[in-house]
Amino acid sequence: MNLSSKQIINWIFINYGLFVLAFFTLGFMSENKSVAIINFVLDMILCVVSIILNVKLFSAKYKTPIAGKIGLMLVTLCFGLFTYFAFLMPENGLPAILFS
Repeated sequence: MNLSSKQIINWIFINYGLFVLAFFTLGFMSENKSVAIINFVLDMILCVVSIILNVKLFSAKYKTPIAGKIGLMLVTLCFGLFTYFAFLMPENGLPAILFS
């Protein structure tokens, strides 16, 4: 699939929006463990897709400024770490959602 750098960046931002929307929308219904698992899987899929798009954006074919590429990659990695922190890490002061 040949995407321009603008299309890749648009898809990355769409993924960010879906991540935030899914995390908070499904997060309010997290009393049910199956909803929490679905939320986790959806967030991880969005993070993986964003990382793939970011790696593709780092190709020399795309003339996006390096600061923009690095910034998008850092935001994506922060979303991934946030997902890990919120769902899997029991030392965060909150119970690990997936293991409770």
